[in-house]
Amino acid sequence: MLSTYAAKICCADLYSSELARLILGDSLHPGGLRATNRLGRAMGLQPGWHVLDLACGIGTSATALSRVFRCHVTGLELGAVAAENSRQRALEQSVPANVAFVRGDAEMPPFRSGAFDAVIIECATSLFADKPSAIREVRRLLRPGGVIGLSDVTVEPGSLPPELDSTVGMMLCLTDALPAGGYQTLLESAGFKVVERTDLSGEVLSLLAEVRGKLNLRHTLGQTAPGVADDLTSIAPDLLERVENLVQRGQIGYWHYVGRNKPVL
Repeated sequence: MLSTYAAKICCADLYSSELARLILGDSLHPGGLRATNRLGRAMGLQPGWHVLDLACGIGTSATALSRVFRCHVTGLELGAVAAENSRQRALEQSVPANVAFVRGDAEMPPFRSGAFDAVIIECATSLFADKPSAIREVRRLLRPGGVIGLSDVTVEPGSLPPELDSTVGMMLCLTDALPAGGYQTLLESAGFKVVERTDLSGEVLSLLAEVRGKLNLRHTLGQTAPGVADDLTSIAPDLLERVENLVQRGQIGYWHYVGRNKPVL
């Protein structure tokens, strides 16, 4: 059996795979940068703020936030491949000087208390082994009155079919996701005041449509990708349709939450 840390490494590296890029694109979450910028606006990000992007992947969101909101962004990523890719992309694409990337565990971030004005976590909380502890760590990192922005897939209890308890289910952030109310409870239990909760479940339907289109194109062109063909040809199209039905019935969704760091009394 893998240790908790080894399992985290395995999961993080999985998100750097071609399968993850095929399903989720560079942003690695439903809605892409459109959803990222929407969350940033809901958080009220301001120029000059110090923002932490936890489990930042290859740094797509971190770079976009720095440009759109003119804030200082630190991306933290555990996966060795993703962390190296983020640094390489920064060199190749003239990433702004106010963006930095650090390799480390999002559940045990190596930063001093009160170091950040805001923390953003996109489609990663569902993967944390100890969610309450991770969110308490976020609060430690924030200054008084600081803000957390969290977006993630939601799964209502008992609604996930066995076929989605798989690599693809993990890619879609489904296998250990909370129900919609669960993330709000998680934030409030850690000491945050939830000031916004928004249903973005339509982004999952858009993502699934994109995946279907990519699969159809690969099939038409006779293309396969290493580590992709066996997983995806076995689930498409029936499994994609099943997920779509679950989203339409409200059993799977995608929500974002904004919380304020309440002062300690």
